[in-house]
Order: sequence, then C-alpha cells, then structure tokens
Amino acid sequence: MLDLLAQEGAQPGTPLRQDALAAKLGVSRTPIRGALAVLAAAGSVEQRGRTLVLRDAQAPIPQPQAEDPVAALMVGIARDRAAGRLPDSMTEAELQRHTRAARGDLGRALRRLEELGIVSRNRGHGWRFAPDLATPAERDAAYRFRIVMEPAALLEPGYALPRGFAKEMREGHQLFLEEAWQDSRAVEFFELNAAFHLGIVAASGNRFFQAATEQHNQLRRLTNYGWVLGPGRVRQNATEHLAILDALEADDRPRASRLLAEHLSCALALTAELVRLRGKP
Repeated sequence: MLDLLAQEGAQPGTPLRQDALAAKLGVSRTPIRGALAVLAAAGSVEQRGRTLVLRDAQAPIPQPQAEDPVAALMVGIARDRAAGRLPDSMTEAELQRHTRAARGDLGRALRRLEELGIVSRNRGHGWRFAPDLATPAERDAAYRFRIVMEPAALLEPGYALPRGFAKEMREGHQLFLEEAWQDSRAVEFFELNAAFHLGIVAASGNRFFQAATEQHNQLRRLTNYGWVLGPGRVRQNATEHLAILDALEADDRPRASRLLAEHLSCALALTAELVRLRGKP
C-alpha cells in the first residue's frame, strides 16, 4: 500500500479511501482495513475527523513478535492429528520423536492440551486424544447443526448480553484486525472465537442452546488449533463477528441472527472447498 501511494506521489494529508485502495490492489476491503490499522499503529496514517489520511509514509511498520514455541507446538500437533499423522494414543517419547520438540516445551504443550480437555493421560503411560470432529463429513454435519441452532438462540425471549461482554469481545477481535498474524496465534484465536459464540448463545438464557455450543466448541477445538485458512480469513472472521455484535447492541436480533447464519454458512463453504482442493474423501 505504501509503495502504491509513493508511486502516485501521495503527500502527507492525502485522504485514504478503502474502496479505492481495494480496487487498485485487487483485494477486498477487509485486508485494507487491517493494513490501515497496522499503518495507524506505525504512525504512517492518522484519523482526521471521519477520514483516514496519510501522515508519514516512511514510518517503520511494526514487526511481529517472536513466536511462542509452546503455542506453535500445539498448532503443529493439531495439524498432524487432523492429517492422520498422529494416532489416538502414543507415549510422550514417541510424540517427542515425531515433533522433534524440546522436552520441556512438549511437556508444557501437553499440560496445556490436558487443561483444555484435548488430551488425557493413559492409565499406564502415554497420552490419548479426546474425541473430536475427525472427518470432513463430521465437520460438515457439525456446521449444519450450528447453522440451525445458534441463530435460533439469538431470537429467544428475554435475550440479553451480559455486562461487559461486548466491550471485551470488541477489544479482543480488534487485536486480530490490527496485529500481524502468526500461525502460533491459532490457539488464542480459536479461544476468542469460542468465547464469542458461547457468549452470544448463552445470552439467550436457554441452557440447552448453551450446552450444545459448549459441546461443539470442545469437539472443534483441536481441529481449529491447526488453522490453515491464513490471515485473510482471520480478519474476515473478526469483521463478521463485530457486525453481529453491532446488530445485537442495536437490539436488531433478527439481523444478528441472519448475519450469524451467513457467517456459519461461509465457514462451512470454506471448509468444504478446502477439503475439495486437498482431494480428501
């Protein structure tokens, strides 16, 4: 984006229009918004009234922080499990040989996975994976169930978001719109995603909707830790969540319900396309 502005001779104070930048760079407005947020944090652009303007095209762009080795290891284990490279049960020594991880990092990763209910210790020795959405057919079925169930929860009588929930979710999602993506953040991203879906469903006050969402969050946890859809989908996901939140705070629950159904349907379509491209049955 900065290269484009420099080529066009943009000067400090030049207004930056998202639709124009998206058209010139051949992308949607979602990554443009994310890029502008990064440039704002770097001091390259600033808000003047309702308009973003170029401030300093030479300001350094913030670099991503060093990866958390334990989080990166958890992502790697999730991906290998989803790809069928890890069996239901294995010893810690076998897992260490497979991952080539430092013993301390592997021990911490397994303890975190155990706390999350993803693995459990065998009675003798070793570790066992908990049941999850093991096949594409199961994942598709889970999404179809959620498309029916979660939007319905938003239409329940007496629906009310808990105090502070919207603010917490906005702050969490905004970080993923502003900061550079790293695959090791997939764990953090899923937990925010799961908290959002559970929170908006639990606000229905219907314990049956809530229990179903909790179960599905647990079933899809390991699969989603192995995030492979890239930063573009992360930003799209965050943007769609914030739009649902906007509708809920405006007390337009029918619109929020429709947006949630569209959000889940898009995720189902992306998952199915990914399976097709990989050539899996």
